[in-house]
Amino acid sequence: MKFLFAGLLIFRSIALAESAIVPAPVASLASIHRVFIDPMPNNLDLYLRAEFTKQLKDRVTVVLKKEDADGIITGIDDQQKGTGAMITGRYLGLHDTATGTISLLDKTETNILWSDEAGDRHLFFSISHRGGERQVAARLIEKFKKAAGY
Repeated sequence: MKFLFAGLLIFRSIALAESAIVPAPVASLASIHRVFIDPMPNNLDLYLRAEFTKQLKDRVTVVLKKEDADGIITGIDDQQKGTGAMITGRYLGLHDTATGTISLLDKTETNILWSDEAGDRHLFFSISHRGGERQVAARLIEKFKKAAGY
């Protein structure tokens, strides 16, 4: 009987301890007003900074210290080089020559708030459009604006 009572007492104390742990609320996209952008390959981070300033000037500010940010953007970028990629991708618009994937993390870097990818392909008049990382960054920020409801 003593063992049963001791077991119930231990079980009850564990259950109370688990119920006391409440997860921190996860930030929403609309609550992000200051972002820090991690360095990325092919200078995609610089193009993202420019596009945030251009497209979301009054809503989101890019900060230079992680401590000052509401959210942190991290990602990767890939660029195909060579004559074949340039002809089929850039001139004919058959595939992307540059692609990028970014994720927006909360300031604790434990939750992914948003993630998306984009490329620089144009089907019509591709030679007259800008391409590369600049186009990828513009498309990623456009997708972020839609997801955040701006």
